[in-house]
Amino acid sequence: MTGFVNRSHSGALAVLLAVTACSGASNQPAADHSGGSGGSPAGGASAGGDRQTGGASSSGGASATGGAFGAAGANAGGSSGGGSAGAGGAGLPPGVAPPKSPTASWVSVNGFRVLVGKRASDGSLAMPTPYEVRGVSWSPTGIGESNTGGYAKLYIAHGATDVPLIRDLHANTVKTYDPFERSAAGLMLLDQLYAAGVMVIMTVMATHNSSQADYTSSVAYFKDHPAILGWMVGNEFNYNKLYGAADLDTAIGLVNTAVAAIHVADPDHPVFVSHGEMPSADTYARLPDVDIWSINLYPNLDLTSRFTTWGKLSDKPMLVGEYGADAFDNRQMAEDQEMQASATQTLTTEIMQHYSAIANDAAHPVLGGTIYELTDEWWKDSSGSASTHDNGGFSNAIYSDGFANEEWWGIATIERVPRKAYATLAALYGAP
Repeated sequence: MTGFVNRSHSGALAVLLAVTACSGASNQPAADHSGGSGGSPAGGASAGGDRQTGGASSSGGASATGGAFGAAGANAGGSSGGGSAGAGGAGLPPGVAPPKSPTASWVSVNGFRVLVGKRASDGSLAMPTPYEVRGVSWSPTGIGESNTGGYAKLYIAHGATDVPLIRDLHANTVKTYDPFERSAAGLMLLDQLYAAGVMVIMTVMATHNSSQADYTSSVAYFKDHPAILGWMVGNEFNYNKLYGAADLDTAIGLVNTAVAAIHVADPDHPVFVSHGEMPSADTYARLPDVDIWSINLYPNLDLTSRFTTWGKLSDKPMLVGEYGADAFDNRQMAEDQEMQASATQTLTTEIMQHYSAIANDAAHPVLGGTIYELTDEWWKDSSGSASTHDNGGFSNAIYSDGFANEEWWGIATIERVPRKAYATLAALYGAP
């Protein structure tokens, strides 16, 4: 929910590790919380069936061979311990093929589920199992900083403090609002996240003026890294028209172009689209090649009704891309950590009760959620200063004061001090 001012891996044997990745209403348009419209960083599916994204591998851009998980290539189809990690391995649905990349993890969409088999540092590949997204949205800034140039360099600048916060939250996924910087530092950040047990849904195309060459270069640069779970297009694109497209029809056309280009650039990972609230049947039908819908939801304390709606609309997975409550009570004009923690407990529990990993059916259509957000951002109140903690925002169905205070959404402060909501979420994510 951003009140935007400006938007801008190798080894000889494939060992079966049998890893299950544990991790995991208002109808008015809410302002999207994160991302901005700053500069770019340097540098089809069968209904209800398996969707291994297809297309030729891109030859453009550098692959992620500069990090710890690059280089030598692995025998993804090898076997050990009584099962095969290759295509048609024991217990896999038909058509779930191993990754074409010798270093990427194994990610495949199957009905409402995503199946993930992680790549080990020796190159071995685990058998894919249903994945629960126990995640957090990550849009890092410090005091005096804003995202007017995008988050790419800010991810690098704040990785040393934020990766431990994400790890100790027991999260297994982060969702970004820009691609990482295409550099050795960007690859190292992926290494650090993966070593902490965290996979990445990376936004590579958020704005209408993002060139295809730029976002496919980011995909090509990072696609071989085992930390990549998938690629995101847009950020509540229906609200902001990709931050400046002429109209919704134009934005939908740009999203379709991006989804197709990313599928060609990377056959191994699904493509998400970020939508604000539930899409209409017409909007959904006009984006047929999106693999997973990431839906930002701020309906006070009711997510379950949205899950019911999704199960009737689609047979593809949904992610709750943003949800939660800010930590400021606009009625008392004071911080209220208990209010934020209470909303976090209720909403996250609703998500976990509907995990598609529990059952691959319309009653359990949810991969999980990436709560908004890891840390406060002080640049968001346009009437204030990026160096002060201001209280501006807008009315919306946010628990419990009905007001979204834009600079108070972090489950940790801008100084990286955890709030009570952080401890609440860590207990939920850390449970068996």
